[in-house]
Amino acid sequence: MPSSPIAPSNYFDEADLDALVREFSERIRRDTSLRPVLDRLIGNRWEDAETTVGAFLRATLFMLDCPQLDDDWFDRAALALDQTALERLGDILLDCALVALPLHSAAVIADIGDALTRQLGDVVALQGAARQDRLLQVRGRLRAGALMARL
Repeated sequence: MPSSPIAPSNYFDEADLDALVREFSERIRRDTSLRPVLDRLIGNRWEDAETTVGAFLRATLFMLDCPQLDDDWFDRAALALDQTALERLGDILLDCALVALPLHSAAVIADIGDALTRQLGDVVALQGAARQDRLLQVRGRLRAGALMARL
C-alpha cells in the first residue's frame, strides 16, 4: 500500500484507486449531460480512458513519473468541455472518491480534481488566441507535474 509524498499520512491501495477510476467512468457514462460530450472525446475506448485516468492519478499521487498527456485529446477536451461540464466532472470525482476511499484519502483526490478543474476552467473561460495560449501553458504545466508541485 503506497503512500503519497503529497499527503504522507494517507495510503492508497492500488485496488481502491482502480475502484475509484471504474466508479468514475461508470458515473460519467450514466450522466446524461456529460455522456454525449465524452462519447465524442472517448468514443468506444472507455477502457483506454480508464487506464489513462488511473495512470494520471498515480503519477500525481506518488510523484514517480510526470503525467502523460495526449496533446490532441487534451486540446479536443478543452474545446469540447465548458465550465458546467468541468464542475460536474469534479463533483462526480469527489463523490466517487468518498465511496471508494477513506475520508482523508478522498480529500487528496478532491484536491487533485479541484486543481485540475481550475486549470481547465482557466482555458475554457477564454476565447481565441488567449485561449490557445492558456491551453498550451496548462498542458505544459500538467505534463511537467504542476499538480504534484501544487499539492
